Amino acid sequence: MNAPTTAPNDDETARRAGLPPGSRLHETRLASGLTIAAAEVPGARLQRLVGAVSVGYLDEPGDYRGLAHLLEHALFLGSANFPDPGELACWVGERGGRYNARTDETVTDVHLHLPPGDTDEGLTRLVDMLAQPRFDLERIAEEVEVLDAEFQARLADPALHRLAALGRLCREGHPARLCHAGNRKTLGDDTERLVMQLSAFHRQHYHAERMALVMLGPLPLEEQLERLTRHGATLPAREPAPPVRHWRWSEPGGVAWHPPEARSSTTALELFWPLPEEQGSAHADWLASVAARLADGHLAATLQAAVELDRLEVTLSPEGMGRALVLRLSPAPDLEAVQAMLTACRSALERTLAEPRSFLPTAPVDLDAWPRRRAAQLVASHQDMPQPADASTEPLLPWLAPGQCRLLWQSPTTPQRWATLAETGTAWRAQPPLSESVPLPWRAPPALAVRPARPSVDDPTPRQLHQDERVALWTGDPIRLPDAPPASLCLGWPAPASQQAARLAQWRQNTLPLRQAAASHGMRLSCAGDARGDWLIATGTAERLDALVELAVACWPETASLASRGPTEGLLAQRMLARLENLPPPAAHAAGPRCLLGWAGGSADAQAAETLVRHLAARLASAPVPADEPPQEAQEDTHWLPSQGSDHAAMLEIVGPDDTPRSRWLLRLLAQCHDAAFHHEMRQRRGLGYVAAVRYRESSGFPRLGYVIQSPGTEAGTLRQVILDFLTRQGEALAKLSPAEMTHRRHGLLSHAGRPETHAEATARLWQALRRQAATVSDISPWQPLPWEAEEQALASLHCDDLLCLAKDLAVGRLAMRWWLHRPSGADA
Repeated sequence: MNAPTTAPNDDETARRAGLPPGSRLHETRLASGLTIAAAEVPGARLQRLVGAVSVGYLDEPGDYRGLAHLLEHALFLGSANFPDPGELACWVGERGGRYNARTDETVTDVHLHLPPGDTDEGLTRLVDMLAQPRFDLERIAEEVEVLDAEFQARLADPALHRLAALGRLCREGHPARLCHAGNRKTLGDDTERLVMQLSAFHRQHYHAERMALVMLGPLPLEEQLERLTRHGATLPAREPAPPVRHWRWSEPGGVAWHPPEARSSTTALELFWPLPEEQGSAHADWLASVAARLADGHLAATLQAAVELDRLEVTLSPEGMGRALVLRLSPAPDLEAVQAMLTACRSALERTLAEPRSFLPTAPVDLDAWPRRRAAQLVASHQDMPQPADASTEPLLPWLAPGQCRLLWQSPTTPQRWATLAETGTAWRAQPPLSESVPLPWRAPPALAVRPARPSVDDPTPRQLHQDERVALWTGDPIRLPDAPPASLCLGWPAPASQQAARLAQWRQNTLPLRQAAASHGMRLSCAGDARGDWLIATGTAERLDALVELAVACWPETASLASRGPTEGLLAQRMLARLENLPPPAAHAAGPRCLLGWAGGSADAQAAETLVRHLAARLASAPVPADEPPQEAQEDTHWLPSQGSDHAAMLEIVGPDDTPRSRWLLRLLAQCHDAAFHHEMRQRRGLGYVAAVRYRESSGFPRLGYVIQSPGTEAGTLRQVILDFLTRQGEALAKLSPAEMTHRRHGLLSHAGRPETHAEATARLWQALRRQAATVSDISPWQPLPWEAEEQALASLHCDDLLCLAKDLAVGRLAMRWWLHRPSGADA
């Protein structure tokens, strides 16, 4: 096997890999076969560490489905040098970091996010858990029960049923045809035999030749490489044969499916063209250009003329499909819409293949996702397959022919007969081939007119250009990071809170072709809203920026025809926590903006921006916007959620006393102190369920905590009581920090939520700070100090007694709180 090519120019390697300007990247293969990758990103706050292994659920023994998933869980149950199963959670939590793991088809990864100063010990722990997990008989038996509870909980998640339905398109006998989530039945009740299988599976696959360690953060490149080399040398080196993976797909066809109990009207269509691994790897750049062309707004505009399309995604890394080109569209409410989508997508792909895109837009950098994605790429083949400059793409074209398209339709329930998968209860039926419908007229997305840019002002000092009773406009750049776009424009305006979710859904649907067209020009548009009104952020070239914003504002609906939909996927507990991000602040803190607010940054044309905000202000003044209902200060203490599965669940929502940096930091600190202990108490000691967590969330800048438990067999009233018992018995004790511990935790929090890592993050935080000031004071002086500097000052001013007082207030019920409870349908009230 060949090592991945290491380019001598680490800066150029980083640029090609999609890292921010100023980064350096170096990848190499050690003598043991381990691949390491170090990415120096000077602006990063955290050091991201990933350990990945080229093994997934498709590599499991046929009679132990779920073994790879169980092994991922077992890694966290203690290792040779760190035997306590809760030790990693405590150690990471004390440093304000995060950790998680994932098992997919062919790759398993463990990832840690830590302050840079904890990198060395983090690598020690990561390598030890990968190389020397302890397979304690009793702990493994308990973890099988956890996996079984997780499996039962995921029966309410459409994502599991999607994978189950996808298996109907795979060949008989291929492991991809079966469910690999793992449960008590698939793993068996002979724990001793299971542990032997687990140990053999680990020994066979977890060795240096099939692993990668990837690090990204602010540490110097040379220091990262030294640490990765030193710690990586302790991973076992063996050379067994890699697993043989066969082609999974049967002949092209289609499957319609829906969850056993369709609780929502969600429908979606996936059209996908599977690709051979070797050809896909060799022509990755060309395939990326094909995907970018399909997502440039033309296809979205064409479909929206006939279908109420609100989602069109094009991806080359689909969940559960291996390497494939995938188009995801929604909604797909009936066969007529599906037929129109199929015809239009096939036609669009044919156009694209005839004239592929030569320019590939730069994707926004996601520093959290990059190391995991890179690690998966490095272990996927462990071979370097560069595409020669003159390499022909002809071998790929037959795989992208219309007849090679597969169809997966999350369909509405109908009176038709459906088959049922015994293990998951998924309703499915084969979808007969669809004949071609009349092609839709090909449409162009909104055009982003190029307008001559006026010379930019040299002085970047933020200043107010205009203010009256309807409009306030600011310009200037308090900070510009290396990845800053040429220009930006942010606009926000008063909007009724009633039906806001539906209005925003309508707005995003209206702007779908526009956002895709903008992305094809290297521009970005985000449309959002909260308790302070609706707003947008647009970035890109100054010549097209005002055209982009004009069109986005024209798409904003004064009333909405779409129905709002909450989160429909994920575990019940995840959906409950997501509610905390969409709740309005308490009525006493719900001040809205007094006028339309704008901020022009970079080389944005300030005069054009002023014209835009005046036109928008005039439109808002004349629009028949319905008045909001008066806020209700008193709210119910308990909310029972509609049935969403067979589990019971309880979440305690804690509302911060205000939305100051001080309150936000205190709630973050309290979550950090409580989370690991809460998880251990509820899951390990009491065995209540798969999910037990304490999470910090914000909505409109207002802080909240959620204490959530999801349990298969313990009713919600009991779960509520054990949460209260935890806060009464342990809440205060866990918040009693020494000055040294407080200093350590403050340092960890700053690494997690301190100065911005990217210019997009800086823009978002500056914009929200400006909106907050505009809603609360009349004479605003923006960003004095910058919001992250104000947050650093607030965190530095906190003392141990401040946190303890908050914990005491929580224990005795002096903080505002609310319960969110769930019982399965048919359960006794």
